[in-house]
Amino acid sequence: MPARTRSIFLTGNQKGYSVKKDVVNWSVIMIYSTKALNIRCLLLVATVALCAHLAAGICSAWQFEPMRSSQDHHRSFLGSLVPAVPPAIKPQDKQPERYIDPTVKYGLNLVLPPTIRKGLNFDAGYDRWEGLPTVQADYFLPVKGWSDKSVFFSPRISLNGSKESYSLGAGFRHLVTSEMLVGFHAFHDWTRPRRAQGQFLKEAGVGLEFAALPGYFSDVSLSVNAYFPTNEKLTILDEGTKIVREKFSSGADARLKLLLPPLVDFLDMRANAQVHSYRGERTDLTGYNAGLSATTRDGMLRASFERGKDAFQGDYYKVEGNLTLAFDWTDLLKGKNPFSAPYQPSSTRFSRKMRDSLYDRVVRKHDVPTDRTERRITLAANVADDAVVFSGGFPDMPNTRITVQTSQSPWQDSTHVVTDSSGHYSGRLRLPPGEYRLRLIHKPSGRTSAVKTILIEGSGRE
Repeated sequence: MPARTRSIFLTGNQKGYSVKKDVVNWSVIMIYSTKALNIRCLLLVATVALCAHLAAGICSAWQFEPMRSSQDHHRSFLGSLVPAVPPAIKPQDKQPERYIDPTVKYGLNLVLPPTIRKGLNFDAGYDRWEGLPTVQADYFLPVKGWSDKSVFFSPRISLNGSKESYSLGAGFRHLVTSEMLVGFHAFHDWTRPRRAQGQFLKEAGVGLEFAALPGYFSDVSLSVNAYFPTNEKLTILDEGTKIVREKFSSGADARLKLLLPPLVDFLDMRANAQVHSYRGERTDLTGYNAGLSATTRDGMLRASFERGKDAFQGDYYKVEGNLTLAFDWTDLLKGKNPFSAPYQPSSTRFSRKMRDSLYDRVVRKHDVPTDRTERRITLAANVADDAVVFSGGFPDMPNTRITVQTSQSPWQDSTHVVTDSSGHYSGRLRLPPGEYRLRLIHKPSGRTSAVKTILIEGSGRE
């Protein structure tokens, strides 16, 4: 039975609302895995994080804002209506690429109309290792909308350091009732290595969506997607002796989100589940995960449990606890209790408006794994007296005419063989005494086998 181990992580961070008040977030995560072999307890990291947080908080406690006039408040209000100007690049800054994304977003906010900017997710950067700019843009465009249905178009582009991907999608959503929605979408993807100029790997896919408000303030969302490769890329390497075949894996995935009916007024419980399977000749990625979480409505406490399985971790389960508190340094200096809940809880849960879901982005996988196989053209030869018996295989070339060539200089056609339905071949060739080189070639494609050197002595074996 594989060893079962446990890892415990204690992490912390602070999010500043102002220089006087912070939100302190501490979480404990326990991950159990049946494949791990080491026990790790990162208490040193927790201690460093705690000291850093306290030091930052004490420093910020003395940075009180001076009194501002009404004109200052007026300027502050007007400034909040204008997009923030990105920081200027300093000459001594050795990482200028971190300014690319905020600068581009600032320009888009100034140039694009708000209706267009709202549907665009855009990120830009620079890959220092590859020396290439990176871009990711995802746009959701409602082409036509009615009170109970919508038609949308969704293009996407992704350029990272290793590959470039393009996608086009379209779909239709319909409100069956005010509390139930169904949708259908289709898409087509293209991917290839970033610096390559050859053909793209292509795939097509379809998906279904379902969302409903069953009652008692519960909420259900379900999405199912299927992926189908539409082409295959063949590459000949090693002077024509190796064939590399690439294509997208076939597969499907499904996601379920469920907001459970309220059991008590101060607690919300959610269930999530996901399953996926992507398969090819050399690819088999199948897995699942399911979890249950509970969160208090004041945002102070959150606990979750997750069980899953994937190709990398095997079977695992995770237990996580989270405590979030608003911390007021001013109250601490006045001798008061500085901790409080992040916000006031509500005893009433409000259901979402199902009509808003007509314009949500499609949830699907954009990086389906590639199935890659490598096969070599083989040749084996034995000599008996003046006869050469040879056999081997030409992958992916069934029922094909292959030429047998010999050479003392230059190459000469000696005979022909035909591969069977699996690409295998065999034959027999008689030659006068001497030393020869032997190979097989498929002349239309230029694919050749490795070269064998044989010696015909008239009797005996090689």
